[in-house]
Amino acid sequence: MRSRYGSATLLPEGVRVHKDGRMSPTESIASPYVAARAQAIAAYLRAWAYEVLAEAPPTHPALPPRLAYVDLYGGASRRAANSRAVLAAVASTAGEDPILRSELGLIVHTPGPQDPDIDAAVRSALEPSEGLIHRTEFIGQHPWARIDSRLDAIRPLATVAHVDPGGYAGLGAGDVWRCLRRPQVELFLTLRYPLINMGASNPGVARHLDAFWGERRASSLRTALYGLSPQARLERITEACIDRLRERGAEHVLVFRLSDGHRCQELLLHASRELAPYTRAKEVLARHSTGENQGVPDYSWDPVAARYDHSLPITRALDALADELGRTLANQVVTPEEVHRRHHVGRPYVLQNYRDALEQLAAQGRALRLGARLRILR
Repeated sequence: MRSRYGSATLLPEGVRVHKDGRMSPTESIASPYVAARAQAIAAYLRAWAYEVLAEAPPTHPALPPRLAYVDLYGGASRRAANSRAVLAAVASTAGEDPILRSELGLIVHTPGPQDPDIDAAVRSALEPSEGLIHRTEFIGQHPWARIDSRLDAIRPLATVAHVDPGGYAGLGAGDVWRCLRRPQVELFLTLRYPLINMGASNPGVARHLDAFWGERRASSLRTALYGLSPQARLERITEACIDRLRERGAEHVLVFRLSDGHRCQELLLHASRELAPYTRAKEVLARHSTGENQGVPDYSWDPVAARYDHSLPITRALDALADELGRTLANQVVTPEEVHRRHHVGRPYVLQNYRDALEQLAAQGRALRLGARLRILR
């Protein structure tokens, strides 16, 4: 498949994209990058449980769950393995994890009796979660009124929501903004980049992308994209998505790119109002990154690039971090945890990078160890 701008869009073998952006329901195995996304979201739920609930006594079975997971898929079919991959990974992780088994409540969007084949496929994907204390709730058409009502009733400590809009109509449906308006929501948004890239300047789907980006931003973006290289287009589209999420209430946004054959296939965006979910997502997605520079993650999943890209980096990320900390923290006594809290927002570094950078300063004689703390000399 080739876009009107001449850049090829590679899709996994056996996958077909319809005119409205729906994936063919004939897929039987999820694409590798989709499976990677699914595992990352499931790992985030596990990290949430152990970070927040590991020291707390289990919830009594009669009480509501303390963590809710809402899965919203905007495509027309869930018979495709790609569309069920996250559900299957979440169900498997929750079924195996003792904390999630007792604390997680699943709320899943499915057409129900209107399409029994899809309903059966979704329930099959959720079979590993049958041992959860809290029964999975299935939400049919016009889901948001029921989801709001249910979340208001159970009042979880947090809600992790995954929105996969499917095609263009899903992008314009507003499910993302309905998630962000709720308190304590930690959102994962999956955007299929070839779809949104091709549609960005397509008048036939303009109304859907206008609803997603906002009319003024969408109009400006269409003008700005003209003549850009593929990489520059990716950067501008990603920037527009981040700006729109912040405009609609997200304080912190993290982007994770998933590729197949060196081309970006999906953007996984994590959006939250609070710093703790953002920090947690960085740690989880860093562990799922296939690329790094001196241990600093690039927040992307691309096994082909990771296997064959052996070029020397122009800059050394950890050296740059150590030099910056040496300049900005001179004559201060700090711990890696303190520096991480003060410095990491908007930067790619995770806690281990700060530990390594401060150790590097100490090894170079630019910091003095004082037990668990370090005095930065220069």
